[in-house]
Amino acid sequence: MTTHKYLKTKLTNRESFDTMQYNEIKTKINTKWVDEHGILWMKVLDGAHIDLPSLLDDYERGLELIENREVYAIYDATPFFTITAEARDYLNSGVLNKNRKATAVITSNLAVRLLVNFMNRFKQRQSPLNMFPDQASAFDWIMTLMEKEKTNSELLTKTDRF
Repeated sequence: MTTHKYLKTKLTNRESFDTMQYNEIKTKINTKWVDEHGILWMKVLDGAHIDLPSLLDDYERGLELIENREVYAIYDATPFFTITAEARDYLNSGVLNKNRKATAVITSNLAVRLLVNFMNRFKQRQSPLNMFPDQASAFDWIMTLMEKEKTNSELLTKTDRF
C-alpha cells in the first residue's frame, strides 16, 4: 500500500495528526474534526476516563459534527485512557454501525487491541473495524475504501444509463 499524497505531504512537512484539524470540537473524552476528505478524525484525550454518560455526550456531539451522515472514521487511541464496563458494553452494542462506513483505530495498547478484536469476532458488524499501528496506515486504508466506494458508485451510475 502506498501513502496517499495528502498524508505524505503532511508527514514530510513534520506536521502531526494534531495539525490536520478542521472545525474541531472537544468533549470530555476526545477531540474530533472532519477533514477535507469528509473523514471523521477522533483522538482520545490523554488520561480520559470514559464512562457511559461521557460516551453518550461524545456520541451526540459527534453526530452533530457529521450532520448525522455515514462517515469513514479514524480513531487515535494511543494516549492512555480508561473505560468503564458500561461504556465498553455500549460500544459493543453496535452503536458505531449506525453512522460509520468504516473505522480505523490507531493503537499499540493491548487492552484496546483486545476490545477491538472482541468487537470484530463476537459482535455482528455492518461496517469494517480495523486496527493500525500508525496514522499513515490507518489513513491509507480509509482512503482505499473511499476510492473503492467511488469506483463502485461510478460503475453503478454507468450501468444505470444503459
